[in-house]
This record gives sequence, C-alpha cells and structure tokens, in this order.
Amino acid sequence: MRAEDLLQTHTLWHRDTVHLRLAGELDLATVPLLQAAATTAMNTRPRHLHLDLTDLTFCDTTGLRALHQLTHQAHQAHIHLHLTGTHPRLHRTLTPQHTPSSPRIPPAQRY
Repeated sequence: MRAEDLLQTHTLWHRDTVHLRLAGELDLATVPLLQAAATTAMNTRPRHLHLDLTDLTFCDTTGLRALHQLTHQAHQAHIHLHLTGTHPRLHRTLTPQHTPSSPRIPPAQRY
C-alpha cells in the first residue's frame, strides 16, 4: 500500500492563511507527505497556518514528532500555527500540561 493511500493532504490558500487538512494515518510511512505539504504551505509565507486534524484516524510517535517539528518550524518562520479538530487524547499530548506543584514538606525539626 502506498503512503498516499494512507494519508491525504488537502491544502487551501485564502489571503494570508493556509488551511491544511489531514485525512487518514500519520505515521512513519506518511510523515513525508505531511512534511512536503507543510513545506509547500510555509514557503508561501502565510501569517497563519491552520492544520485540521479532524479526519486523522491514527497518529504514532513519529507523527507526534513531526507535529512538534512543524510547530517549531512555524514558530521559527513567524507563522501562527492553529491546530483544529484534534482528538482529546491527541490534544493532551500536543498541549503542554501544567502539573500541580508537589506539596511542600516542612524541613525536619531539630529536637
């Protein structure tokens, strides 16, 4: 099976915004398709890149790494990246979590 059969990318340009929609599986075999579509989109120097993950059915660690790299690349290029349609589990993975601070344990008292 070809990578193009596993992941489809759809790109739409509108003024200073690029909409990139992924449909299918994002994994080791298909990450190059995301990278190619994102590079093409960012080379047009948009102000905003909307990445729609509504139709993403699977994402492994390679796909997560690619999404993190895309976030970094967009930041470096001064492009506002907006993720939409993320599944709650994927959203939690991609969004930094603030862990509550651990309770302070008072220092041992001297007797």
